Amino acid sequence: MPSNLLGPLITSNTRLKLLLRFFLNQNLSGYLQGLSKELDENTDSVRIKLNRHEAVVLLSAEEQGRREVYSVNTVHPLTTDLSDMLFKLTSIDLLVDRVVARNGNTLQHVRLTGAEAMGINSAELQVTAVGEALDKDYLDELMSKVETILIRL
Repeated sequence: MPSNLLGPLITSNTRLKLLLRFFLNQNLSGYLQGLSKELDENTDSVRIKLNRHEAVVLLSAEEQGRREVYSVNTVHPLTTDLSDMLFKLTSIDLLVDRVVARNGNTLQHVRLTGAEAMGINSAELQVTAVGEALDKDYLDELMSKVETILIRL
């Protein structure tokens, strides 16, 4: 879905997948072989993109055993902006804003789960809302609307 909007700006599908993977959930980390399999991309292509992201300090690498594990450099000045942009492009920000507006007093937290939470572009958006006395009918209605919006993107 975001590739339609970002395609003219980010021409590499591998780069886009890595941005989604790391910046939709900044707590995730990954190593070259695992990322290559997870994103269904060539190892050399993933290596080149990881090195470029590391060179501009968007990602940091740490040796763990015989592997280099990559994670988001949370102190980089663009980290928050990149995450915000990707949340907007995936419509996740709209969903969270509406859920909070309607259930704010009883809502404890909203979490993105599933493939998108791992930064993998997916046709299915999974969200978990936790709280007391949430308006389940409204949440179901909202999810239907969001699904319609995502299908159009």
